[in-house]
Amino acid sequence: MIRSLRTGISGLKMHQVRMDVIGNNIANVNTVAFKRSRVAFHELLGQQQLGVGRSASVANVNPANVGNGVSVGSIDQDWSQGAFEYTGLGTDLALVGDGFFIASGLDGNVLTRSGNFAFNSNGELVTPAGLNVQGWSYNADGSLNTGQVQNVTLDLDVSAPPDETANVEVSGNFSADIDPTSDDNEVTVSSVVYDAQGKAHTMVMTFEKTGVDEWQVASAELAGDPDAEPPVPPTVLTVSAGTIQFDTDGNLIAPDPATFDISGNFPDTNGDDVAITLNLEGITQFGGSTTAVVSGQDGNAAGTVVGYGIDPSGTLTVGFSNGEQRAIALLAIGSVSNPNGLEQLGENFYGVTNASGDLTIGRAGQEVMTSVVAGALETSNVDLATEFTDMIVTQRGYQASARVITTSDELLQELVQLKR
Repeated sequence: MIRSLRTGISGLKMHQVRMDVIGNNIANVNTVAFKRSRVAFHELLGQQQLGVGRSASVANVNPANVGNGVSVGSIDQDWSQGAFEYTGLGTDLALVGDGFFIASGLDGNVLTRSGNFAFNSNGELVTPAGLNVQGWSYNADGSLNTGQVQNVTLDLDVSAPPDETANVEVSGNFSADIDPTSDDNEVTVSSVVYDAQGKAHTMVMTFEKTGVDEWQVASAELAGDPDAEPPVPPTVLTVSAGTIQFDTDGNLIAPDPATFDISGNFPDTNGDDVAITLNLEGITQFGGSTTAVVSGQDGNAAGTVVGYGIDPSGTLTVGFSNGEQRAIALLAIGSVSNPNGLEQLGENFYGVTNASGDLTIGRAGQEVMTSVVAGALETSNVDLATEFTDMIVTQRGYQASARVITTSDELLQELVQLKR
């Protein structure tokens, strides 16, 4: 009888543990990136009543054991993907896959699936607990500083230096209907170009039809400012000699390559030289309207930060007011071979243990098969229907164990009353 009492007590204790786990799951139903846990029981082996052997009749005898109750075999986490809640905040990040964000703790790096990050006053990307999110920085030339991970930092006061215009592209159509002998045999296009200081200038180019299927760059100049005091006259530029030729189908055949060199000086820049390559590969000569325009130039004024974003690879990119975009940092993503072996540290953090295996640190979508979703948070994977069902089953198990105790007590009472 005493043994059945102990068995009933073990059932009460273990179902209470299971209830504690279920209660924790329900309490964290709205915790960012929370992973539900489950309890697995195993039996406690007790006394062996009959062993394996032979009886007097030489028949096989099966073993017979009386168990001593139940104990917790394991408490595992369910690492299935949680749904996304789209917040629109650029620093809210979610992971698709089995990876983890890496943050710098007091005793080394810790892992988290919770991506509700923010930039602090120093421009460092940090967790709500103030731990620095880890990654790698990009150099000014666009190369990545691989090696030891470091704090992800964004300097909102950084500026993009100006880029002097080196290439101008003209595309579109020169009308084949233009008469080269008429007074209206010219096509004018213009573009903003930038000097070394990032100052904008308007460059005007004139193309003249000189013969059948032949054109020339008649002139190029930087527009002046007649309203200035004193007025600024146009600056005439030099264009390398050459003839633009088309075949009978209207396709450009000369020069090859289809480029001209434009040189001269920018005004008011201490003699800064103009060195621009004019590219005409996109020009045709068909009948109809003239549609030739400047389709691109590679110069920029100086720019200030106007925004930032994080792409699926975890690359933090800054946008500048001059249209330039620059990669600043790359988030580091961690993974382990056995996530259930991680140590729960609280506040959505996990620590690496011998059971979890070594931490692998890599790039999202390359070394670690995980992608980053910006402007969203991963929600808890707790399913209330499942938890309430498990709660009912746990309650019944607890009640049944209690009945074992009360019934054993009644039997003991009968035994005590045998002698009165």
